[in-house]
Amino acid sequence: MDRSLRTMLAIALAALAAAGLTRGIRSARAGLEAANAEQAAAAQAVARDDEKPKARDAEKAKPVVVPFRMLPTNHMLVRAKINGKGPYHLIFDLGAPITLLGNKASEESGVVEAGAPRSFLFGMRGEADIDKLEAGGLTATRLPVIVFDHPILGALGEMIDERIDGIMGFTLFARYRTTIDYQAKRMTFVPVDYEVRDLMKELPERMLGPKVAKERVLAPPGVWGIRLGKPEGGLDAPGVPVTRVDDGSPAQRGGLRAGDVLTTLDGRWTTSIHDVFAAAADVDPGRDAQIVILRDGKEVTLTIAPGEGA
Repeated sequence: MDRSLRTMLAIALAALAAAGLTRGIRSARAGLEAANAEQAAAAQAVARDDEKPKARDAEKAKPVVVPFRMLPTNHMLVRAKINGKGPYHLIFDLGAPITLLGNKASEESGVVEAGAPRSFLFGMRGEADIDKLEAGGLTATRLPVIVFDHPILGALGEMIDERIDGIMGFTLFARYRTTIDYQAKRMTFVPVDYEVRDLMKELPERMLGPKVAKERVLAPPGVWGIRLGKPEGGLDAPGVPVTRVDDGSPAQRGGLRAGDVLTTLDGRWTTSIHDVFAAAADVDPGRDAQIVILRDGKEVTLTIAPGEGA
């Protein structure tokens, strides 16, 4: 992806910043009924061996606790070490789609080199990785971040008279099942088996949508007997001009004339030819539909029932 586009996407993501299940441990049966004591002992030994990997899984999924401080702005502030440096002050934000780190903390912790190029806008350094983040009992490794100085964090830091170094967002908390105890001011994290996808890589495709555009063919089910012209005046056009009305057509029988300007059809505004076709597509043959036109500067309401055919 083009670097400038990635920069724009990172800024857009940062502007927004603002359920796994714990692995269970199956208990194995202590032994199997056997014909003699030797067979029972062997079965129990097998059961104990089978429990070892499960015990390791349980240890790996053990809950860890991270304390936090509530700011006057109701943000949760967490103290964390990054690559062994710090501590740094990070906002824990469940609404942030990225994890963000400011330039100073990034350089001090070795996330980026001091001489790495930066954008003129917010000192953007782009994407990087934190090798290890430690907060309370939590340790996260290979954590993707976006490096730049978010102006909101600067303003928030001035309000509380201390530096705020970044935001802990989706790329961190999506790895865990998180419980927040606001009274005790602590969070509990339990690892879950969830793959955190590269949002920066996937976002352009999500924003642009499918490569093959979905099409809707607007074909009125009935015959109206009119020809339309291009509205004049762009968005300020009062409606769609009628350039021709076929002899003996439902439109002629309903009183429509060439030169009329169609402003609504069946209760829907018609400021473009597309609008007219979309409204007409919902009127079944034989059903009366009210239309509003401008004729000689005056508003006139007519009733037309489209005929059968196509």
